[in-house]
Amino acid sequence: MKKNLFIILMILPLAFAACKKDDAMGISIQPEQDKIKVVVDTFLIASEDYHIEAISAQCLDTLSMLLGEYYNEKYGTTKAELIVQIAPPIFSPIFNGDTIFPPDRYNPQPDSLVMLMLYSKHSFGSKIEPFEISVYELDNSAPDYSTQYLTDFDIEQFSSSARESFLLGRKVATSIDQTLGDSITTASGYVPYIRYKFDDVFRDRFFNIAKQQFENEQQFLNQFKGMYITTSYGKSIMLYLWGIDVRLFYHYTYKKNGVDTTVTNYVNFPANKEVRQLNKITHENIQSVINKRDSVNYIKTGGGIYPKLSLPIAKINKQMRDSIGVVMNDSAGHKIITVNSAVLSVEATEIDSAKTNRMPVPTHVLLMPANEVEKFVKEGKLYFVGDSASVYAAYNSTTREYTFDVAKLLNSVLRDKKNADLQTFDMMLVPVDVVTSSNGAVSYHPQKFIGAATIRSSRSQYSPMRLELVYSGF
Repeated sequence: MKKNLFIILMILPLAFAACKKDDAMGISIQPEQDKIKVVVDTFLIASEDYHIEAISAQCLDTLSMLLGEYYNEKYGTTKAELIVQIAPPIFSPIFNGDTIFPPDRYNPQPDSLVMLMLYSKHSFGSKIEPFEISVYELDNSAPDYSTQYLTDFDIEQFSSSARESFLLGRKVATSIDQTLGDSITTASGYVPYIRYKFDDVFRDRFFNIAKQQFENEQQFLNQFKGMYITTSYGKSIMLYLWGIDVRLFYHYTYKKNGVDTTVTNYVNFPANKEVRQLNKITHENIQSVINKRDSVNYIKTGGGIYPKLSLPIAKINKQMRDSIGVVMNDSAGHKIITVNSAVLSVEATEIDSAKTNRMPVPTHVLLMPANEVEKFVKEGKLYFVGDSASVYAAYNSTTREYTFDVAKLLNSVLRDKKNADLQTFDMMLVPVDVVTSSNGAVSYHPQKFIGAATIRSSRSQYSPMRLELVYSGF
């Protein structure tokens, strides 16, 4: 409302300029019909919960690999699983025809094969409740690098998960290593990770694979398609993995000054952008959650719930015409009307007061035309707002709301002749991550990290969702 008051104060001097003093003519009065008229109106915004079944499954950037399962009484259960490929070492001479290991005369021998799953300190959920990770080898097929997968893909196309013969192992863990003291786990340089050691049978097989010469990643993947990683129990943790490395430790012996010298080393096989990592994300029984309470709507990330908002274009258009009046000022016989300010307030409510394990409110949200949302979330590409109809807002934790300035959008929609018979303009609230490039360009892509919010609908008795307009005609 403060912004609307400011807009009015800026417009009023223009209205008073309709009556002016002229040095040559004395006092001249502008015709009454030519005066600027400023109107303030408020419109309620109809809304509903809308389930987006899937978003892009590709893990493209840091912290985009989710693993775990989390249950919330209000928003339901979210489970994230992974299909992970690893690549030959980027520093390895395998691409120039040489070998990874020392020559056979040094008799290199495998010691151990371990997988490190490195994750962010900001991973969500309980720090002490145990969960079990199961790792399977992909036995059906490997992900195709050029295929665009969605988060509802069928695991069975890659892994026969029920076949225990392809189980590489299981590990019970907690998100914080309980064997370490707080002084270590809270230190700024501490990097949390889960370490899994493969058995000797798989170690030896992998060692023999790694000793081969490969000209590219695909030749390596033909030998080892990748892994299916899932959690077996525990519903209170979601790990945000920023790295997965498979490390093959080995040793070899050589003569130095006539004495046998043993050297230990390892070769790292990273899950990087040269190969595929896919997230399977499931929202259990989500249909039992949406549209159950007409006074609120839900936002849930990761292809969960995105509220649909209907801007009442026909009602706004009629109200503006009735308020400003109709005169012969343009070719259509209508008074020229401009939306000077249009503030859409989306208020969060029922904020969880818990200090730990609270579902985080999405920080960044795009208000997008409903017909653009499906392509955006499924392609998962960076999105530049620019001259598009989308509007960005950041969550204000003080006022507990998202505030969208949709004046430019309304002016565009109302003035477009193709929208003459348009009743509503449907938009959706889409949680996003904000990416700023090295040259300062800002873009967006769908948020996968776990998060949720409850917002007031237009039927809220306390503070309904509304659009506050300031418009003028001249």
